[in-house]
Amino acid sequence: MIKLIVSDIDGTLVPDGTAKIDKRMYDVIKRLKEHGIVFAGASGRQFVSMAKLFSPVKEDIYYITENGAILRDAKKVYKMNVIERPILMEMIKDVKKLKDCDIMLCGKDTAYCEDKSEMFYWMRDSYRYNIEVLGDFKTHLQDDIAKMSIYHKDNAEAIVDEWFTPKWGDRFKIASAGIMWMDIVNPGADKGSSLRALQEHLGITREETMVFGDNLNDIGMLEAAEESYAIGSARDEVKAAAKHVAPPLSENGETQVLLKLLEELER
Repeated sequence: MIKLIVSDIDGTLVPDGTAKIDKRMYDVIKRLKEHGIVFAGASGRQFVSMAKLFSPVKEDIYYITENGAILRDAKKVYKMNVIERPILMEMIKDVKKLKDCDIMLCGKDTAYCEDKSEMFYWMRDSYRYNIEVLGDFKTHLQDDIAKMSIYHKDNAEAIVDEWFTPKWGDRFKIASAGIMWMDIVNPGADKGSSLRALQEHLGITREETMVFGDNLNDIGMLEAAEESYAIGSARDEVKAAAKHVAPPLSENGETQVLLKLLEELER
């Protein structure tokens, strides 16, 4: 029997960078809870953004945030994997060599950038992030950082993979989080490892877990669940890694699967 359901957010539950969630999901999460099934959101997003998205049920779910670097509920942080400051500053120097890319640093509750760029306004207004403009990171950054995100308006993966990933990929987990984003976290801080930590915390097995995803940073989660679903609009690599393929996001594929599960439970 399924006891834990974990879902990616952007590209799986909502179109990238929006809050356009299928409102039926709130009722679905409440009904799942009545059957003893825990729901968790897993995203490259920060907790503040995710809590706003799930506002009607924010106290009822768990959160895997910053691409797996932080595991928490609405009140308590269970795990935060911090990038060492000297190495972080070295990577920042290298990212600044990448053409037309921007940097976002993510702490427990706040994200940081150096100036009011296109990325800043998009994160603040569309993702509804708690984000601050610091100026020079080296001079002004004080917070612990769990994730660094590299942003490019349409080609982040190709630009980062040209030489940055070969240089840093053996020391950090570098994964695509959509065409505009490459996320960098410590080894062992991906969504899959955080899901396994959540399973251990709850006493729930792989066989009792269902996962939904669409992008490369979701594959670790899919591997940690017996019932793994790639959304129909997912990348081919994700479909290959998943046990099932759900209808696409445009048809609210995850909602369809969960409503069917609830129908079976409520017969």
